[in-house]
Amino acid sequence: MKFNPGQLEVFAVVVECGSIRAAARRLGLTQPAVTYVVRELERQAGAALLLRQTSGVVLTPLGESLHRRTLRLLEEWRQAQDELAQLRDGSSGSLRLAFSSGAAARVLAPALDAFRQARPGVRLDIHELSLSDPRDLWKVGQYDFAVISELDEPVDDQLDRQVLFRVPLQVMARRNHPLAQARVLSELRDCLWLLPGYGQRVIVDRMLALCGEPPRQVMMVQSLYIALSLVRSTDALVLMSNVVLDDPQLAQTIVPLPLRERLPQLRVSLVSQHMGGLTPAARQFAEGLLTVAQGSLTPAVAAGKRGRAVVKAPASRRP
Repeated sequence: MKFNPGQLEVFAVVVECGSIRAAARRLGLTQPAVTYVVRELERQAGAALLLRQTSGVVLTPLGESLHRRTLRLLEEWRQAQDELAQLRDGSSGSLRLAFSSGAAARVLAPALDAFRQARPGVRLDIHELSLSDPRDLWKVGQYDFAVISELDEPVDDQLDRQVLFRVPLQVMARRNHPLAQARVLSELRDCLWLLPGYGQRVIVDRMLALCGEPPRQVMMVQSLYIALSLVRSTDALVLMSNVVLDDPQLAQTIVPLPLRERLPQLRVSLVSQHMGGLTPAARQFAEGLLTVAQGSLTPAVAAGKRGRAVVKAPASRRP
Protein backbone atom coordinates (compact mmCIF):
# COMPACT_ATOMS: atom_id res chain seq x y z
CA MET A 1 0.00 0.00 0.00
CA LYS A 2 1.32 3.44 -0.94
CA PHE A 3 -0.75 6.29 0.42
CA ASN A 4 0.29 9.80 -0.52
CA PRO A 5 0.11 12.76 1.92
CA GLY A 6 -2.65 14.44 -0.10
CA GLN A 7 -4.91 11.42 0.25
CA LEU A 8 -4.23 11.15 3.97
CA GLU A 9 -4.96 14.84 4.51
CA VAL A 10 -8.34 14.48 2.80
CA PHE A 11 -9.08 11.38 4.88
CA ALA A 12 -8.22 13.24 8.11
CA VAL A 13 -10.52 16.14 7.21
CA VAL A 14 -13.39 13.76 6.39
CA VAL A 15 -13.04 12.14 9.82
CA GLU A 16 -12.79 15.51 11.57
CA CYS A 17 -15.83 16.92 9.78
CA GLY A 18 -17.89 13.75 10.14
CA SER A 19 -19.17 13.77 6.59
CA ILE A 20 -17.91 13.90 3.02
CA ARG A 21 -20.08 16.90 2.21
CA ALA A 22 -18.68 18.98 5.08
CA ALA A 23 -15.14 17.88 4.25
CA ALA A 24 -15.61 18.93 0.62
CA ARG A 25 -16.68 22.41 1.76
CA ARG A 26 -13.69 22.67 4.12
CA LEU A 27 -11.24 21.57 1.42
CA GLY A 28 -12.80 23.57 -1.41
CA LEU A 29 -13.36 20.40 -3.44
CA THR A 30 -16.42 18.75 -4.97
CA GLN A 31 -18.13 15.89 -3.16
CA PRO A 32 -17.31 13.41 -5.95
CA ALA A 33 -13.62 14.38 -5.70
CA VAL A 34 -13.53 13.69 -1.95
CA THR A 35 -15.49 10.46 -2.40
CA TYR A 36 -12.99 9.34 -5.05
CA VAL A 37 -10.04 9.93 -2.68
CA VAL A 38 -11.70 7.93 0.11
CA ARG A 39 -12.55 5.07 -2.26
CA GLU A 40 -8.97 5.02 -3.56
CA LEU A 41 -7.67 4.73 -0.01
CA GLU A 42 -10.10 1.89 0.68
CA ARG A 43 -9.09 0.17 -2.54
CA GLN A 44 -5.41 0.37 -1.57
CA ALA A 45 -6.20 -0.78 1.99
CA GLY A 46 -8.32 -3.65 0.69
CA ALA A 47 -11.14 -2.95 3.15
CA ALA A 48 -13.64 -0.29 4.18
CA LEU A 49 -12.25 2.60 6.24
CA LEU A 50 -15.52 4.47 6.74
CA LEU A 51 -19.11 3.41 7.24
CA ARG A 52 -21.58 5.72 5.48
CA GLN A 53 -24.64 6.53 7.58
CA THR A 54 -27.46 9.03 7.20
CA SER A 55 -25.86 11.22 9.88
CA GLY A 56 -22.40 11.10 8.28
CA VAL A 57 -19.47 8.71 8.42
CA VAL A 58 -17.92 6.64 11.22
CA LEU A 59 -14.59 4.84 11.25
CA THR A 60 -14.26 1.10 10.93
CA PRO A 61 -11.63 -0.59 13.16
CA LEU A 62 -9.20 -0.49 10.23
CA GLY A 63 -10.10 3.15 9.63
CA GLU A 64 -9.41 3.99 13.28
CA SER A 65 -5.94 2.50 13.01
CA LEU A 66 -5.17 4.38 9.80
CA HIS A 67 -6.59 7.60 11.26
CA ARG A 68 -4.29 7.45 14.30
CA ARG A 69 -1.26 6.96 12.11
CA THR A 70 -2.44 9.57 9.61
CA LEU A 71 -2.55 12.24 12.32
CA ARG A 72 0.95 11.32 13.42
CA LEU A 73 2.30 11.39 9.87
CA LEU A 74 0.72 14.76 9.10
CA GLU A 75 2.05 16.16 12.36
CA GLU A 76 5.54 14.87 11.54
CA TRP A 77 5.32 16.56 8.15
CA ARG A 78 4.22 19.84 9.74
CA GLN A 79 7.05 19.64 12.27
CA ALA A 80 9.56 18.99 9.49
CA GLN A 81 8.40 22.12 7.66
CA ASP A 82 8.51 24.14 10.87
CA GLU A 83 11.98 22.92 11.75
CA LEU A 84 13.29 24.01 8.37
CA ALA A 85 11.72 27.45 8.84
CA GLN A 86 13.07 27.77 12.38
CA LEU A 87 16.59 26.74 11.33
CA ARG A 88 16.47 29.03 8.31
CA ASP A 89 15.52 32.29 10.01
CA GLY A 90 15.23 31.43 13.72
CA SER A 91 11.89 33.13 14.26
CA SER A 92 9.10 31.79 12.03
CA GLY A 93 7.21 28.49 12.00
CA SER A 94 4.59 27.23 14.41
CA LEU A 95 4.12 25.10 17.50
CA ARG A 96 1.12 22.95 18.38
CA LEU A 97 1.05 22.24 22.11
CA ALA A 98 -1.38 20.66 24.57
CA PHE A 99 -1.69 21.13 28.33
CA SER A 100 -3.81 19.57 31.01
CA SER A 101 -5.53 22.20 33.14
CA GLY A 102 -3.51 21.60 36.29
CA ALA A 103 -0.22 21.62 34.43
CA ALA A 104 -1.04 24.86 32.64
CA ALA A 105 -2.00 26.58 35.89
CA ARG A 106 1.49 26.35 37.36
CA VAL A 107 4.00 26.59 34.49
CA LEU A 108 2.44 27.86 31.28
CA ALA A 109 2.20 31.63 31.82
CA PRO A 110 5.83 32.38 32.81
CA ALA A 111 7.24 29.96 30.24
CA LEU A 112 5.04 31.48 27.54
CA ASP A 113 6.16 35.01 28.44
CA ALA A 114 9.83 34.04 28.12
CA PHE A 115 9.25 32.21 24.84
CA ARG A 116 7.31 35.07 23.24
CA GLN A 117 10.15 37.45 24.01
CA ALA A 118 12.71 35.07 22.51
CA ARG A 119 10.71 33.97 19.43
CA PRO A 120 7.91 36.48 18.72
CA GLY A 121 7.46 35.23 15.15
CA VAL A 122 6.53 31.64 16.03
CA ARG A 123 2.79 30.99 15.83
CA LEU A 124 1.42 29.08 18.82
CA ASP A 125 -1.60 26.78 18.78
CA ILE A 126 -2.33 25.73 22.39
CA HIS A 127 -4.97 23.15 23.26
CA GLU A 128 -6.43 21.95 26.55
CA LEU A 129 -5.90 18.21 26.77
CA SER A 130 -8.20 16.01 28.79
CA LEU A 131 -7.34 12.31 28.89
CA SER A 132 -10.12 10.39 30.57
CA ASP A 133 -8.69 7.13 29.28
CA PRO A 134 -4.92 6.42 29.27
CA ARG A 135 -5.35 4.72 25.91
CA ASP A 136 -6.06 8.18 24.48
CA LEU A 137 -2.39 9.06 24.90
CA TRP A 138 -1.88 8.32 21.21
CA LYS A 139 -3.35 11.82 20.75
CA VAL A 140 -0.05 13.21 22.06
CA GLY A 141 1.28 12.53 18.57
CA GLN A 142 -0.91 15.33 17.22
CA TYR A 143 1.24 17.92 19.04
CA ASP A 144 4.88 18.96 19.18
CA PHE A 145 4.58 17.93 22.81
CA ALA A 146 1.98 17.76 25.55
CA VAL A 147 2.15 18.50 29.27
CA ILE A 148 -0.10 16.07 31.10
CA SER A 149 -1.16 15.20 34.65
CA GLU A 150 -1.34 11.50 35.49
CA LEU A 151 -1.09 9.26 38.52
CA ASP A 152 2.51 8.88 39.62
CA GLU A 153 2.98 5.24 38.72
CA PRO A 154 5.00 3.26 36.16
CA VAL A 155 3.80 3.33 32.56
CA ASP A 156 4.88 1.56 29.40
CA ASP A 157 3.28 3.40 26.50
CA GLN A 158 6.38 4.00 24.33
CA LEU A 159 6.23 7.78 24.91
CA ASP A 160 9.14 9.90 26.11
CA ARG A 161 8.55 11.72 29.40
CA GLN A 162 10.35 14.52 31.20
CA VAL A 163 8.91 14.98 34.69
CA LEU A 164 8.25 18.64 35.52
CA PHE A 165 6.93 18.27 39.08
CA ARG A 166 4.84 16.10 41.36
CA VAL A 167 1.91 17.26 43.46
CA PRO A 168 -0.37 15.54 45.98
CA LEU A 169 -4.01 14.87 45.21
CA GLN A 170 -6.50 16.28 47.67
CA VAL A 171 -10.24 16.22 48.25
CA MET A 172 -11.51 19.80 48.23
CA ALA A 173 -14.75 21.56 49.07
CA ARG A 174 -16.08 25.07 49.38
CA ARG A 175 -14.85 26.83 52.50
CA ASN A 176 -18.17 26.61 54.40
CA HIS A 177 -19.01 23.06 53.38
CA PRO A 178 -20.76 21.20 56.26
CA LEU A 179 -18.15 18.41 56.00
CA ALA A 180 -15.09 20.62 55.49
CA GLN A 181 -13.50 19.10 58.63
CA ALA A 182 -14.12 15.46 57.69
CA ARG A 183 -11.20 13.19 58.64
CA VAL A 184 -12.09 9.92 56.89
CA LEU A 185 -13.46 9.05 53.46
CA SER A 186 -16.35 7.06 54.91
CA GLU A 187 -17.90 10.32 56.16
CA LEU A 188 -18.18 11.53 52.57
CA ARG A 189 -20.06 8.62 51.01
CA ASP A 190 -23.31 10.54 50.55
CA CYS A 191 -21.72 13.61 48.92
CA LEU A 192 -21.72 14.39 45.23
CA TRP A 193 -18.21 13.69 43.92
CA LEU A 194 -16.72 15.48 40.89
CA LEU A 195 -13.99 13.22 39.55
CA PRO A 196 -11.46 13.39 36.71
CA GLY A 197 -10.62 10.30 34.67
CA TYR A 198 -8.32 8.80 37.29
CA GLY A 199 -10.83 9.50 40.08
CA GLN A 200 -12.52 6.14 39.65
CA ARG A 201 -9.39 4.37 40.88
CA VAL A 202 -8.45 6.92 43.53
CA ILE A 203 -11.82 7.50 45.22
CA VAL A 204 -14.45 5.00 44.04
CA ASP A 205 -12.29 1.87 44.28
CA ARG A 206 -10.61 3.02 47.50
CA MET A 207 -13.90 3.86 49.20
CA LEU A 208 -15.28 0.49 48.10
CA ALA A 209 -12.31 -1.22 49.74
CA LEU A 210 -12.50 0.87 52.93
CA CYS A 211 -16.24 1.11 53.44
CA GLY A 212 -17.65 -1.75 51.43
CA GLU A 213 -19.65 0.77 49.37
CA PRO A 214 -18.73 3.23 46.63
CA PRO A 215 -19.84 6.88 46.74
CA ARG A 216 -23.54 7.17 46.01
CA GLN A 217 -23.25 10.12 43.63
CA VAL A 218 -20.38 10.42 41.16
CA MET A 219 -20.05 12.84 38.27
CA MET A 220 -17.11 12.50 35.90
CA VAL A 221 -15.87 16.02 35.06
CA GLN A 222 -12.85 16.51 32.80
CA SER A 223 -12.94 20.32 32.80
CA LEU A 224 -11.14 22.13 35.64
CA TYR A 225 -13.25 25.24 35.04
CA ILE A 226 -16.55 23.34 35.35
CA ALA A 227 -15.36 21.42 38.42
CA LEU A 228 -14.29 24.61 40.21
CA SER A 229 -17.53 26.39 39.29
CA LEU A 230 -19.61 23.55 40.74
CA VAL A 231 -17.61 23.02 43.91
CA ARG A 232 -17.70 26.74 44.77
CA SER A 233 -21.48 26.95 44.39
CA THR A 234 -22.67 23.54 45.66
CA ASP A 235 -21.88 20.95 48.32
CA ALA A 236 -20.04 18.79 45.78
CA LEU A 237 -16.54 17.52 46.54
CA VAL A 238 -13.77 17.58 43.99
CA LEU A 239 -10.58 15.54 43.62
CA MET A 240 -7.69 17.59 42.24
CA SER A 241 -4.10 18.57 42.86
CA ASN A 242 -3.25 21.38 45.22
CA VAL A 243 -1.92 23.39 42.27
CA VAL A 244 -5.26 25.21 42.22
CA LEU A 245 -4.43 26.66 45.64
CA ASP A 246 -1.59 28.61 44.01
CA ASP A 247 -4.34 31.03 43.00
CA PRO A 248 -5.01 33.30 46.05
CA GLN A 249 -8.63 33.88 45.01
CA LEU A 250 -9.37 30.17 44.76
CA ALA A 251 -7.58 29.54 48.06
CA GLN A 252 -10.08 31.88 49.73
CA THR A 253 -13.10 29.91 48.52
CA ILE A 254 -11.88 26.28 48.31
CA VAL A 255 -10.23 24.30 51.09
CA PRO A 256 -8.61 20.84 51.24
CA LEU A 257 -10.24 18.37 53.63
CA PRO A 258 -7.96 17.13 56.46
CA LEU A 259 -8.38 13.44 55.61
CA ARG A 260 -6.29 10.84 57.42
CA GLU A 261 -6.19 8.59 54.36
CA ARG A 262 -3.18 9.27 52.21
CA LEU A 263 -4.04 9.86 48.57
CA PRO A 264 -1.64 9.27 45.67
CA GLN A 265 0.18 12.09 43.97
CA LEU A 266 0.06 13.32 40.41
CA ARG A 267 3.03 13.46 38.08
CA VAL A 268 3.07 16.39 35.66
CA SER A 269 5.23 15.46 32.68
CA LEU A 270 6.25 16.84 29.35
CA VAL A 271 5.38 14.05 26.91
CA SER A 272 6.38 13.52 23.31
CA GLN A 273 6.54 10.73 20.77
CA HIS A 274 10.28 11.38 20.54
CA MET A 275 11.87 14.05 22.72
CA GLY A 276 15.05 14.06 20.66
CA GLY A 277 13.04 14.97 17.56
CA LEU A 278 11.64 18.27 18.85
CA THR A 279 12.06 21.27 16.59
CA PRO A 280 14.36 24.07 17.84
CA ALA A 281 11.39 26.20 18.92
CA ALA A 282 9.66 23.28 20.65
CA ARG A 283 12.88 22.42 22.47
CA GLN A 284 13.27 26.00 23.66
CA PHE A 285 9.67 26.14 24.92
CA ALA A 286 10.16 22.82 26.70
CA GLU A 287 13.37 24.06 28.31
CA GLY A 288 11.47 27.12 29.55
CA LEU A 289 8.80 24.91 31.12
CA LEU A 290 11.47 22.86 32.89
CA THR A 291 13.14 26.02 34.18
CA VAL A 292 9.87 27.36 35.58
CA ALA A 293 8.94 23.99 37.08
CA GLN A 294 12.30 23.71 38.81
CA GLY A 295 11.90 27.21 40.21
CA SER A 296 15.52 27.99 39.42
CA LEU A 297 14.73 31.32 37.77
CA THR A 298 12.07 33.97 38.12
CA PRO A 299 9.95 34.55 34.98
CA ALA A 300 11.73 37.87 34.30
CA VAL A 301 15.18 36.30 34.46
CA ALA A 302 14.03 33.26 32.50
CA ALA A 303 13.22 35.55 29.57
CA GLY A 304 16.85 36.58 29.37
CA LYS A 305 18.50 33.21 30.01
CA ARG A 306 18.46 30.33 27.57
CA GLY A 307 19.78 26.80 27.61
CA ARG A 308 19.84 26.27 31.40
CA ALA A 309 17.46 23.31 31.30
CA VAL A 310 18.14 20.52 28.85
CA VAL A 311 15.33 18.50 27.31
CA LYS A 312 16.57 15.13 26.16
CA ALA A 313 15.15 11.75 25.36
CA PRO A 314 15.34 9.60 28.51
CA ALA A 315 17.43 6.46 28.56
CA SER A 316 14.34 4.50 29.55
CA ARG A 317 10.76 4.92 28.47
CA ARG A 318 9.65 4.45 32.06
CA PRO A 319 9.58 7.60 34.20
